[in-house]
Amino acid sequence: MTEFRIFTREQRRRYDEDGFVFVPGMLTADQIAHYKARARAIALGDRPQAARRRIVKDVRFAKGLAPAPEDPEHALWKIMNPDRFDPVFRDFLQTPRLLDVMQDLVGPDVLAFLLMYIYRPPRLPDASHPFHQDAFYFPFGPHDLCAALWIPLDDVDAETGSLTVMPGSHKLGVQPHAAPEGVANGGCVEIPGADAVAGAVTLDVKAGDAVAFHCRTWHKAGGNATDRHRRVITVHCASAACRMTSDVHLDEFGMTLVRGRLHDGGLQPLKDPPMDIATRSHEADLAARLDARPGT
Repeated sequence: MTEFRIFTREQRRRYDEDGFVFVPGMLTADQIAHYKARARAIALGDRPQAARRRIVKDVRFAKGLAPAPEDPEHALWKIMNPDRFDPVFRDFLQTPRLLDVMQDLVGPDVLAFLLMYIYRPPRLPDASHPFHQDAFYFPFGPHDLCAALWIPLDDVDAETGSLTVMPGSHKLGVQPHAAPEGVANGGCVEIPGADAVAGAVTLDVKAGDAVAFHCRTWHKAGGNATDRHRRVITVHCASAACRMTSDVHLDEFGMTLVRGRLHDGGLQPLKDPPMDIATRSHEADLAARLDARPGT
């Protein structure tokens, strides 16, 4: 019988049935303040020059489609894999409660492979990310051993751009994805017709609580129609027993062992994770995936 470190058996049952589950109390108020302050310092320039492209503006500001905000941090879309260059976010990956949750989801040997600090700029309600599955981006599996934690640092609701999920959608396999119409941030894809499917739930989540979800769960996030900040840390983890399912291995998936051990033939950490973003390889891989029907 499996023994869980954080989850109750009911929580694990809900995750298996719905593809997501609430996890209260992931971060304390002091931890939230710490990560907010560090991200702001990074946004204002306190980072290595080689990591400058990891601080990504929303496309509407980057292309001059919206007037630049007075506060530079309000123009940002995300900080991509800040653990590559910043010790504060590198230490975040060792948060005990985070590791306990991930062990409950993917097993005792845990790789953290993608960390993002994601903004929804104030007063930019059209800055949304449509329904998609994270598994579409991941050339490894099995997908049942890959999960994410979505941790808001501000109270979030529909007005500020909270998470909307489709319960049970993780059971459907990876769906075809397409590039969305209109203005979209780089790398955004969508499941065509997903908005017409009934049953989606938009979640209200308090700062410091979290949502854990399966990498095949359909999810989206709306834009922020308010004057409030909306900042979220998202971390994706996989079992070290997972294996590559294609010959593509993007450098953005660093595969940091955060608990347990590595497996022969399983995913392995990058020897020298690049400080810069390998945008060309990412764009080429995404284009190839959009040209082919994804597997399951």
